[in-house]
Amino acid sequence: MLLSSLKRQFLSRSALATTVVMLASMVLVDISYRAELKQSSYDQLKLHIYSLLSVAQHDSQGLHLPSVLTNPRFNTTDSGVWAMVLNTNKHILWQSLSLNDIPNTRQLKQATGSWLFSEDTLADKTYFTLSYKIAWETETQTQQYYFIAAEDERLFRAEISDFRWWLFGGFFLITLSLLVIQSWVLRRSFKPITSLENEITAMENGLQSHIEKTYPAELTGVTRNLNTLIKKEHKQREKYRESMADLAHSIKTPLSVIRGELRTYTNNTALQTAIERIDQSIEYQLRRAVISGHTLLSQGTKVSESLTDLLAVLKKVYIDQARQISMDVASDALFYGDENDLLEILGNLLDNAYKYSTTTIRIEAKQHQQHFSLSIEDDGKGIEQGDARHILQRGTRLDSQGLGQGIGLAVVANIVNSYEGKIEVSQSSLGGAKFLLTFPFRDQQS
Repeated sequence: MLLSSLKRQFLSRSALATTVVMLASMVLVDISYRAELKQSSYDQLKLHIYSLLSVAQHDSQGLHLPSVLTNPRFNTTDSGVWAMVLNTNKHILWQSLSLNDIPNTRQLKQATGSWLFSEDTLADKTYFTLSYKIAWETETQTQQYYFIAAEDERLFRAEISDFRWWLFGGFFLITLSLLVIQSWVLRRSFKPITSLENEITAMENGLQSHIEKTYPAELTGVTRNLNTLIKKEHKQREKYRESMADLAHSIKTPLSVIRGELRTYTNNTALQTAIERIDQSIEYQLRRAVISGHTLLSQGTKVSESLTDLLAVLKKVYIDQARQISMDVASDALFYGDENDLLEILGNLLDNAYKYSTTTIRIEAKQHQQHFSLSIEDDGKGIEQGDARHILQRGTRLDSQGLGQGIGLAVVANIVNSYEGKIEVSQSSLGGAKFLLTFPFRDQQS
């Protein structure tokens, strides 16, 4: 995972986009509702003025309206609704019983037959007011009057506040539901990618050799190319090993003939030493060339089975050197790598243990959460602390007896390094040498 998974990026960005869209929608709905509610207030005040006009009477003495109206809010003090009628000079001719204070009407200016909607303050209260200027014709003259109706803005604000609570709660639930649905859809959409990831992990752990499942069109090309790459890599590796084996046979056989002829016809030590060095270099390079290391498919090899086979062979090779083998190998201990690499490691270390031990060899293999460890100890003379780092170098031997040219431990070190593992050489509690190898690995379930 580089910075963040695609799933997390998509979910976070879609969640952000959904939240922004829902917030913008909520603001637009709020603005629309405010405008609609204000229009509703305008229409309601208009109806009040029409009701006043319906009960207005005009005679020779002027305009008359009843003191008590059919709408009880106009008859109740502090009901939040009031009305009044002004003459041409803007003097009050009539006012509803709900109006206590006298509003300022001096700045009231409008054309006859027009409507004026505004917000005015009266006694520290803000009102929506609607004024209508009418011309009343009689037989002798035409009189002009202002019909004014008002409604307390607090009623408007209270309704807006209630609406916003419902709006916020509703949009919150809708947004939360959308995010949950998006998360579910995302999991379903990314399920093939998760399945592909699990298959690749299984391949890395040696549980399968290729991509087996069928995937959507977007992933078909990836899976097809990956299977082709795996197949090609496997063939190239096998071909390389076969070529190395052929090369070993073609070179080492003539060298064996030359070595035999030299021993028969001459005692030239310099030539013998040179041929031994050539043979040593060939053996080292060929054995190093077939190290698998981290191939595309890391095979899971049971350590217990490989140990059983090797120990059976070594007991026959060292039939005159009986050894007591102490084994503590977990049944689930797996080496996630090529079986040949494991056999090469065990073969070299156990061969040395047989050579240099006195009576006892101890083998331990453990499967840990993040790594696999293997240790081989003996009760021989052991290795000095200063010599521990030298014996893993090619051609280095700490004794002059026995066959071999010090290649085995160098090959072991190369294999361990190819798997990004560690090898530690120390003094064993048995008295001899202890080789501790540690290999990191990815758990199958990760």
